[in-house]
Amino acid sequence: TPREGRAVEIQALWYNALRIVEALAHRFGERDLAADYSQLARRAKNTFRKRFWNREKSCLYDVVCEENLDPSLRPNQIIAAYLDFRMLKPVEERRVVELIWDRLWGVYGVRTLDSADPRYIGIYQGDCRRRNEAYHNGTVWAWLLGPFVTSFVRVNGYDPNKRRNAYDHFLRPLFEEEMSRRGLGSVSEIFDGDWPHGSRGCFSQAWSLAEPFRAYVEDILLKRPPFEGNLTSRME
Repeated sequence: TPREGRAVEIQALWYNALRIVEALAHRFGERDLAADYSQLARRAKNTFRKRFWNREKSCLYDVVCEENLDPSLRPNQIIAAYLDFRMLKPVEERRVVELIWDRLWGVYGVRTLDSADPRYIGIYQGDCRRRNEAYHNGTVWAWLLGPFVTSFVRVNGYDPNKRRNAYDHFLRPLFEEEMSRRGLGSVSEIFDGDWPHGSRGCFSQAWSLAEPFRAYVEDILLKRPPFEGNLTSRME
């Protein structure tokens, strides 16, 4: 699906890359290099906040290209709320999480497009062209559970009750239903956007397994990477 311009998730990944290099430069005593990347990161963050926040909908634009601001409601913006180095205010992160839960939630993952959008295709079927159109315009992606659950738990302060709710509502259906239905012990590539969210594509997809399990271990059980603090201690 063409997304011409500056995509929201790429900007978030770029900002995090700059902050990671800054932190590594500090770690290895390269102060001048760290200062250069810190300045680049601040510029990237300020520009992002000016250009990408959609005040009308209180969420992020999907793509920005010159004066063309794409308000399509897609899950890509969750990446800006999920990554370690933050570009949004806490209230903005919460709004992004709530909007995706309200408008894009699809039981086994997150829809790739709001069902109210005229381009939405709720069933992944038909010839190759039709399936390709549906792939990023309505299908549910299980791997997006990872960023979503991480963001949900974070905006709720890692509250134990919220972590329990996150598992029950977001992860349990995938683990207890899907993993015993089509590919035993595994998760499908995608699901229909429409109820009952039939499984489609590859019946055993690595990223569909990896991200939900990462979120379960890191954000539900709170078993974080042992050296995470060495890098994220310099977060803004």
